[in-house]
Amino acid sequence: MKLDKTTNTILMFIAVLTMLITAVMVNNEVRRNDVSAEYHADMSLTGARLSDEVYATVKKVSERTTGDITDKEYSFMIYNTSPDAVSSWKALLRVPEGVTVDNTRNVEFSSIGGDNLIFTPEYYNLTIKSYEAIEFGIVLQDTGDFEPQSMRFIGYKVQNASNNIASVIIIVLIVLWTVFIIGFLVTRFNIKNYKERQRNDMEIILQSMNTFISFIDAKDPYTRGHSRRVAMYAAELAKRMGLSEDEVQNVYYAGLLHDSGKISIPDAVLNKPGKLTDDERALIQNHTVAGGKMLKQMSSVRGIRETALYHHERYDGSGYPEGLRGESIPLYARIVGVADSYDAMSSNRVYRRHLNKDEIIEEIQKGSGTQFDPEVVKYMVDMINDGYVNVVKMETADSDETNSFHLTQSDIPGVHIGY
Repeated sequence: MKLDKTTNTILMFIAVLTMLITAVMVNNEVRRNDVSAEYHADMSLTGARLSDEVYATVKKVSERTTGDITDKEYSFMIYNTSPDAVSSWKALLRVPEGVTVDNTRNVEFSSIGGDNLIFTPEYYNLTIKSYEAIEFGIVLQDTGDFEPQSMRFIGYKVQNASNNIASVIIIVLIVLWTVFIIGFLVTRFNIKNYKERQRNDMEIILQSMNTFISFIDAKDPYTRGHSRRVAMYAAELAKRMGLSEDEVQNVYYAGLLHDSGKISIPDAVLNKPGKLTDDERALIQNHTVAGGKMLKQMSSVRGIRETALYHHERYDGSGYPEGLRGESIPLYARIVGVADSYDAMSSNRVYRRHLNKDEIIEEIQKGSGTQFDPEVVKYMVDMINDGYVNVVKMETADSDETNSFHLTQSDIPGVHIGY
């Protein structure tokens, strides 16, 4: 099953989070067993000195004498004031000969040579954390007056998390993950809102386009099919020239409305089968200026007005209405100008038949550098040779015959052109 990009991205974030959690758990386990140094000290049991990182105190809890033997219960506290935890510790207590251990609490007991008592932790107090303490008790049997005064302490410092480079890296990665996931969610939310606004804008544009198209169709049935074909040719040219998707769509809109100024031309002149007079030709040529004025307020689509105004400019500067030359002619107008001329040459008109493929290619190449932008010509010739223009003619044939073309979102490049 193929997942969309959003789902894939979320799954990737979850996978990264899983790896980070695993890294935290592994690092904590490693730190618990990461010994940085051995710690040992002879500790007085009377309290701490300023130099002590680990110190101990003792308190006699009870004392009971039976015959010659006295049972003395002591409670020991070991304090850790160092920045590191101390693990796997043991306490050595030297006692006179004859002193024995009767009972213990929170520690295990063993002896070395009879007068060295060794106390080791149970499993639950194996580690004395930084700035914490542990307590344990012992009961000594004594025939004299012995009182514990000092203790030998041995332990192993556990590396502090703040000194662990792995911990720092993991924390940084978790912070970055949090930033990225928040950024991703915010971006997705903004994109969703943007697409909603884009759909609304598209609907407004389509309504405006269809209003113009209905006026143009009523004025000149030829222009209807012509404009749609020019729009599709121009959009494909823009795509092949490497323009962005937004620019391809804008070129498509510009192609649809490039002849909107023909609404201003009288029917008798627009559909005249014979030769035009100078005044009539001036009226025909004025459709570019009229179209530019009509589309002046349609600023939501970049380049649409300029295309209507300048699509009859020539690359050598001999066109109209302003005689612009070369790249001073807007790019959309240069593209639509080539597409417009191709469709005119390939369509039957009241005053002549259409040209065949070879004749059209010859005419377009003849006009390269004079009437047309040579760069656009190159792609137009490719489109003719690879048959794309025939696909357009077949796709537009039905609506031309039924006079029912109505622009919808499915007609906009991105769907039609293949983005």
